Amino acid sequence: MPRPLSIEREREFGELYAFVEFYMTHVSKVEAPPDLSMASVCADMVRKFGKSKALTGLRQAANDIVEDLSGRSAEGIAALDEVLSERGILTVSEVRRRYSTVFKRIVKRGVIRDETEYHLITGLVVDQTSDIDADQRASLQQLLDAYDRSVEPKS
Repeated sequence: MPRPLSIEREREFGELYAFVEFYMTHVSKVEAPPDLSMASVCADMVRKFGKSKALTGLRQAANDIVEDLSGRSAEGIAALDEVLSERGILTVSEVRRRYSTVFKRIVKRGVIRDETEYHLITGLVVDQTSDIDADQRASLQQLLDAYDRSVEPKS
């Protein structure tokens, strides 16, 4: 029998479940038959493979959602973040920060390369519900400022 999840991972499971379920039903508007609903699929994963493996699946689903939303405008993400925040669900910006490999590469590299990366970082900086601390927020703002300077027209 698998070990129970730690308190932190149990919380992460609940947060990601709510995020993925909201996206599936309200954003992508997938209409699945009852036996393929988010609740039934997740319950089946837990029963067959354990909650730890189901958590891994939720992380992958969250990362897929972030990728799916990568083409949305900063305004569109901000509007979605607001709805999620009002419902007490992780925002897209927070999920990006936690799970996005692109975000991790930008931070490691220390440079924003294009407009897509710029919008990803902008979403994190303006999302006041994000779990980033003041120092990281300031560091991200510096990346944004440097990118802004690099794309300003030279006079």
